[in-house]
Formats: sequence, structure tokens, C-alpha cells
Amino acid sequence: MKAPVYAHARLSSVTLVLAALLSGCGDTAPTPSDAGVTDVGGGTDVVIPAGDAAVLPPSFATPVLAAFTATTRDPRTIQVSISSEELGQQGADYTAMPEEGAMVLVDGWELRFTRILLTVANVRLNQPGTSPSDQSMVGAAVASVPGAFAVDVQKPGPLTGAGGAPETAIPLAVIRAPAAGGALDPSVRYAFSYDAVAATPGAVNVNLDAGGVALYEQMVRRGWSQYVEGTATYRGTTTGLAPTFADYPSAVTFRLGWAAPAQYLNCNNPDNGSKDMPGVQPSATTAARAQLTVHMDHLFWGGLGVEDPPAHFDQFASRAQLVGGASVVTLDDLMGVVPTNLVDRMMRPVPDRGGQTMGYTPRNASALSFELGGNSSVRDLRDFVTFSARAGGHLNADGLCFLRPTAAISY
Repeated sequence: MKAPVYAHARLSSVTLVLAALLSGCGDTAPTPSDAGVTDVGGGTDVVIPAGDAAVLPPSFATPVLAAFTATTRDPRTIQVSISSEELGQQGADYTAMPEEGAMVLVDGWELRFTRILLTVANVRLNQPGTSPSDQSMVGAAVASVPGAFAVDVQKPGPLTGAGGAPETAIPLAVIRAPAAGGALDPSVRYAFSYDAVAATPGAVNVNLDAGGVALYEQMVRRGWSQYVEGTATYRGTTTGLAPTFADYPSAVTFRLGWAAPAQYLNCNNPDNGSKDMPGVQPSATTAARAQLTVHMDHLFWGGLGVEDPPAHFDQFASRAQLVGGASVVTLDDLMGVVPTNLVDRMMRPVPDRGGQTMGYTPRNASALSFELGGNSSVRDLRDFVTFSARAGGHLNADGLCFLRPTAAISY
């Protein structure tokens, strides 16, 4: 997601030894019946890693064929795809003078993702709700896509993303008709919803390679709905900093896994001409787009309950520890850290070095502090990160959905 830089005060190579790799990580909306609907469809076999009996069936090793291509434009259909946008696919460079609308980690870090694994399910259409002011309300069930999809949204796809090139998107399915029969009505703007669910052996492997399959095996065992890994490299100033930073690594590998099941209901759709207008409207002449969009910047936000707060990485770097000669941070390394009083692994306050970035003004340069936005259920920094990440599900780039958690966040 391309996010503007603001001042702080504003509203708004995978090893198969996965046990070692991942060590330390530790009311509902109306649901339509399965409907008439989906094109999913081979790859190469991989071997499930040795150890306990595999929980994934052998068939899972073979990714499905793409449900549609960039040239498939069947009228009165809705093409469902998914993307982590340019940020998830290409990462973010650091610059002290970011352009308007650019994503930047204000404390000087360059960001690259290597895996973003998740499971989405119950993609569905409903009739519009009767109360436009209540986004959580939808009408009668119309159609749904059966099953769940396991996908690595860090990988590029064959489609141009909703945010425009260089963003790409990955095809998931095509909704062709209502469950009751007939054709989708081009005069109706159908309410569009989907769910984030725990990894499941019954999911369709959309694009996971051998390493991704091995990681997904572990996600199933742990009950995770999402797994994210990548690297951050410090590119900011090296002079005039607090002595504390001399003890922080300049390159960090992050490996983050958690469960945050939720429904993303009646999503707003920028393709309607306004990012605040919900629904997906079929066309009588071509296909309509419904791109599930995962905003990866939420993992690094410094505030809850506001849109596009400044993004930081020092909260992770300050808690990293050496694993096999590399500095690694997992969510468990964030346990017990108070978000409003961030401390490093040596229990020292984490200074805010974001002042090196134009457009950002630290509230207190000697102590980095994040805003809870009134969320009393956030126990520590681990909860803060995953709570923020759960709100990252959107439609067609920036369309907000009504978020309804379906279970507590777990690790």
C-alpha cells in the first residue's frame, strides 16, 4: 500500500529443518451456500519434510492451474485475485526524502519480503444490505467460491494489480453465476466478502513451491492463518545517533507466524469510482475485478485506530537475537514489551531515530512509543503487531472492509 508520510501527531533459502527455522514463534455474517461458480485448476511434486506424519495430502504438493488469465474477459463474471501490492512483492527502499505517497520506514530501514503465506476462504457475494450506513449488514446470499486457498502473495502473478504496474496479482477463481441459477445481474452492485482462516489440509495450493509447502505444513500444525518472513537492512544515517543503536544489528531476518481468523465484509471498491463505495458490479461486456489486497505495511505501523501512521522497524531490530550467526526476530521476541514504552533486549528504552526522515517528527526522540488507540485487549508488542496486521485485508487496493474477528489472535 502506498502510504503518505506524516508527522507523528495526527489521526488518522528455506531450509527443510523447519523446527529450527521457526523456533521461538510459537456474531457472524450471513454465509451463503456453495455456489455455481469456480474455475480452479498442476505443477511439480515436492516431498513433505521428514518428521511427524504429514498433515497435508500428497496432492497438495501440486499447485493448481490458474483459474483465468489476463486475456480472459468473460462478461457477467467476477474474477477473484489476490495481491500484496508493490510493497509485498518488491519491498520498500529507504530514503530520507520520500516522495508524496511513498511507503518508507521512517527509522532508516530498507524492507524486503521473501514469503507471505496465508489462507483465504469463503469468498462470496450477497445482495446489498438494506442499511447503507451499516457496512456489516448484507442481504441474501447470491454465490460463493467453495473451499480455501493457500497462497504466497509475495510471489508475482500474471495479472496487473489493482494499484497499477509494477504491482501484480494472482488469480484465485471466477464467479460465473448465482447459486440459484441464471446469470449475474450487471445492474446490481453485489456485496463482496471473504474470510482469513487457519491453514488447512483441505486448502487448494495456488502457487506454493517446495519450500512454501513445507512452511504451510508447519502453519497447519500450529494453527496459523499467516506466515511472513523477510529481511530489513539499515540504510539510514550512522552519525549523531544515540549510543544504544551501536548494539542493534544493521541487518535483521524476521519470521512471523500467527492466527488471526476474521471476516472481511461488504468491502468498499475503488473500481466503483470511490474507495468508500461498497460492492462489485458485473459488466454486460467484460469481467469485473475483485482483488483481495493485503496491506503489508500494517505490520510496521506505529499506531492503532488510525490510517497510515508512521511505519518503523526498530521495534523489531531492538528485540532480535543471534540465531546461527544471523540476527533473527520472531513474534515471541516481542512478548512482554509494552507498546507505549518500548524497550530493547537489554531493557533500555528504544530511541526514536525517525527524525532523519522528512515529514516525520518524533514526539520524544529518546523513547519510541506507539499509540494503542484505546484497544485495551492489546497485552504487549506481539499483540500490537498482529492486531494491526489483521486490519490489512482490503479490496482492489484501498477498499476498506468491515472487519469482524471470528476467533482470538493466537500464536
